[in-house]
Order: sequence, then C-alpha cells, then structure tokens
Amino acid sequence: MTLQRRLILAVLIAAPVVWILTIGTTYIRARHEINELYDTDMVRMALQMHAIVPLVDVSAAPSRAKLPVVEQGDQGDAGLGDMAIAAWLPDGTPMHIDPDGDILPRSEGAKGFTDIEIDSKPWRLYYLDDDATGWRVCVGQQIGERNELILSYIAAQVLPWAAGLPVLIGLLIWFMRRALAPVRTLSAEIEHRLPDDPAPLSLASVPGELVPLVNAMNLLLARVSDSIEHERRLTADAAHEMRTPLAALKAQWEIAQRSADEGERARARANVESGIDRIGRLVSQLLTMSRLEDASALSSREDANWQHIAQQALSDCLALAQRKHVDVELIWPPEGGAPLAVAGDPNLLGLMLRNLLDNAIRYSPAEAMVTVDFRADCILIRDQGPGVAPDVLARLGDRFFRGAGAREQGHGLGISIAQRVARLHGLAIVFANRTEGGGPGLSVRIGRCTPAVAGTSA
Repeated sequence: MTLQRRLILAVLIAAPVVWILTIGTTYIRARHEINELYDTDMVRMALQMHAIVPLVDVSAAPSRAKLPVVEQGDQGDAGLGDMAIAAWLPDGTPMHIDPDGDILPRSEGAKGFTDIEIDSKPWRLYYLDDDATGWRVCVGQQIGERNELILSYIAAQVLPWAAGLPVLIGLLIWFMRRALAPVRTLSAEIEHRLPDDPAPLSLASVPGELVPLVNAMNLLLARVSDSIEHERRLTADAAHEMRTPLAALKAQWEIAQRSADEGERARARANVESGIDRIGRLVSQLLTMSRLEDASALSSREDANWQHIAQQALSDCLALAQRKHVDVELIWPPEGGAPLAVAGDPNLLGLMLRNLLDNAIRYSPAEAMVTVDFRADCILIRDQGPGVAPDVLARLGDRFFRGAGAREQGHGLGISIAQRVARLHGLAIVFANRTEGGGPGLSVRIGRCTPAVAGTSA
C-alpha cells in the first residue's frame, strides 16, 4: 500500500472517529448543563411557591383554596404539560394550584429531587416542606422535555458537521495529494534516470522533510556511478593488459606446434608455461582488486600479530629472494616495545606486506639486503634498488602502471592492492627514495598518517 493511500485511509478513519468522540463529549456536557439549568429553575420555583402559599386564605372550604382562574392569553410555544406544580395544606389537602399538578403524588417523606414514573412517563420531582407550618410543595418536570432539548442542541451541532465532514475529508485528501506531488516527481525522476548518470537530484521542489533523504540518495548515486566507472576502467585495463600475453601465447603455441627444432619447441613450451603463469597471476590480482573494492571485504577484525604475518609473507617470498640472491632482515622493536597496533584481517594484512616485500625484492640487485623495520608508529620497508624517478614516484600504486624500462615482469597491481588493504585498515602507504645508508633505494612507510618526510631512518 502506498504512503498516499495509507494517509487517506488514516484520515477516513480518524476524522469520523474524532467526530463521534466530539459529539459524544458534547452530548455528555450538554446533558449536564441542561439538567443543571432545569434543576435550578425547579428549586427556585419551589422556593417561590413556598413563600406564597402561606398567604392564601384557607379558612374557607377546601374548594375556596383554589387560586383564581385568569386569562392566560397567547402562550406561544409554551409546553405547559411538561412542567407541573402542586401544593398541599398542612393536613394534606391539595390546593389545586396547577391542573397539571394534580397528577403529582404527595409522596410523604420524600425530600429534594427524585425520579419516578407517572402514567408510564418518567418525571423528575422536587419536594420542599415547611416544617414549622406543615406546608408541602412539589415541582415536577417530564424528563422527556430535557431529552428533547439535549437532542435539539446536538442536532444543531451534528447537522453542520455531517454536511461539512465530507468536504473536510475531501479537502484533506486534496491537500495530501498536493503535498505528496514532489515525492511522485522525485520517483519519476529516479525511474527514468540512467544507471551511470552521476548528476545529483534537484532539491528545488523537495520538501524540507525529504531533503536528508534526497541528500543520502545523491551520495548513493555518486557511489554507484563511481563504482560503475571503476568497473569500466578495470575491465578496459584488464582487456588491454591481457591482450599482449594472449597474443604472445598464441605465437609461442604456433611455434611449439610447427617448429621442427626440438630445442625451439622446448623454449616455446617454456614460454607458454610462463605466459600462463603470468595470466593466472593477473587474473588472481584482478579478483583480489575486485574483492577489495567492497568495504565489506574487511569481514573480521583482530589485533594483528605482526610476527606471524611477517613470517608468512617472508615464506611466500622466499623462492623469489633465493632466485634473486637477496637477503631479507626483519627488525623488531626493543624488548618491551610493540610494533604498529592494528586491528583487522590478518590475511589481508599479510597480502599487503607480501606485495610490498615482493616488490622490494624484485627491484633489488643481487646480494642486496631488504629490511622490514617494525616500529611502534609505522612499518618501514627499505631496499637497495635503483630508486624511482620523481615523476614515476607520484604514480606508484596506479593500476596497471609500470615505469618505462622496468626490468621485472608484472602488471602494476601489487602496490595498488597493498594501498587498498591499507586504506581498509585506516593506514597509509608512502613511497620515497632513500636518502640515508650511502646508496640508492626505495623506502616504503606504512603508518596511520602521512609523515612530512617519508622514509626517514631511525
């Protein structure tokens, strides 16, 4: 069910319910006020009659105690039968003051207000006695008269509301549709938007309550657009990077198939095997990059055990170090100290350290030394290679970027993967040419923030 339908349904239910509750409250209040008004009039009328009846001459026959009959004239809309007055002499003889009052019972002993039925009609009576002289006065009113007035008053309230309620509901529904028009406009704009359109949604006609939602959607659209663009670049770069080794594999395979020289065929098969390994490495790195683009790649966090991580990374790079005749030295903090504290995924941290160590070994000359210095605030990896040109240094970590004249085979993804792992763990990797130690080389600093000068020695 749409939000608009829910609001309309809520109005259709709430408005009549509130209206009924209002009418009920009005009825209760009107009944109380009308009863209070009539009870007050009855008490005052009884007090007036109590003050007058002792002045009547009752020394004659009871028939002479009747009050004289007078011409009543035009009585308008008066309903005399609904109210009656009766009075009795001290000996209980009725005075016949009001012809309608003759039906009122004396009810000896009753005082104040009482409700009874007379001729199957409910009446409300008020009795007042004069204990000194023995006079008794009663004022009565049919309860139906009160109910009629209450219903007339409620009808005067209900009829305008009954006529106006549909108009009110209609206006509320119209206003709700107008108020929700920006939501429908926004929905239509999103529905017809292209997936790669990074333009933010307009806030011109958006109500204030929806501004945070639209801002959040704009951020989401920007992230989606960036992700699509990233995938496009990755796909294009991967296709470009794989075109050359696939073409070389095809050429080597043709040589292996057609050459009559056994030695040439053996070299071609070796080249095919090397090319397959290279493509496998590229595919593995591409899959790793794709997985690391998702922030949820950091699925688990635990305190990094750098000794275990370093030993695993060194073990993975051991074959390359032996082939290159490069020694690797691990330097740990003095006793009592602890290396850089990081909470994260040990497998990803090991991948980061292995890629950086692999890069340092590959570009170090034979008989060189690569040091991995674990400090409290950072990790320094230093090699004895030729260093990196300043213009190339700024581009280290770009995907598929390899400096001109690079001596080692690769795809330019290892450092990029390491940087992504570092960012997932709140770390930064900074590259700098070494300025200490009396020789060239590259220094890599892994720390929580970018230092003013990277790669400084302890």
